[in-house]
Amino acid sequence: MLFTCEKLSKYLVGTWKDILIEFKHSKEFGGNLYRGTSEFSAPPETVFQYVDPLPGDAPRLKWDKGLKKIEILKQISDDIRINRTCTDSACMGMISPRDFVDVVLTKKTEDGISTNGVSVNYAECPADKKFVRGWNHHCGLICLSMPDKPGHTKLVSLIQPDIRGMLPRALVDSAIPGSMTEFFTNLRQCLKDDGKLQ
Repeated sequence: MLFTCEKLSKYLVGTWKDILIEFKHSKEFGGNLYRGTSEFSAPPETVFQYVDPLPGDAPRLKWDKGLKKIEILKQISDDIRINRTCTDSACMGMISPRDFVDVVLTKKTEDGISTNGVSVNYAECPADKKFVRGWNHHCGLICLSMPDKPGHTKLVSLIQPDIRGMLPRALVDSAIPGSMTEFFTNLRQCLKDDGKLQ
């Protein structure tokens, strides 16, 4: 499933400077579909290099403080792979580390570049007792070109994670908007530090 940026019948969570966070109830599970949006003064290809969930020396692990590790479990084709992503604890330790096993599709169109994911059961990667195995319902990161602003990118993050475990729904729902805001803030700072912003 590829996400598009159609109008979301939404509830506004809030805005922080130039970051917009919205949500609506998910059609896939009992939680919410969240959308975060922000604009960056760098081309889509550059922003995508920084958000693409790749292991090793790829930029994502350098700035995304919520991630502990990214592994490619299987490269299916040039644009499809199976990833394992491990997160750090959150909310001052109230949410313990999670891991997610996802099929990830990278798609390039004339409008921009996206990474699209959904969790799968993958026998070659059984649950690890150090992590609670979470489940990502259809999600994506979309780097859209802005014809009225050449060299700029509209970045859209769509997530609907079921982080599982014995956690109150209110705790999860309150943690996600803050983590999304931190995602955009840390990305912007890293792009600035690396001299990638115009």
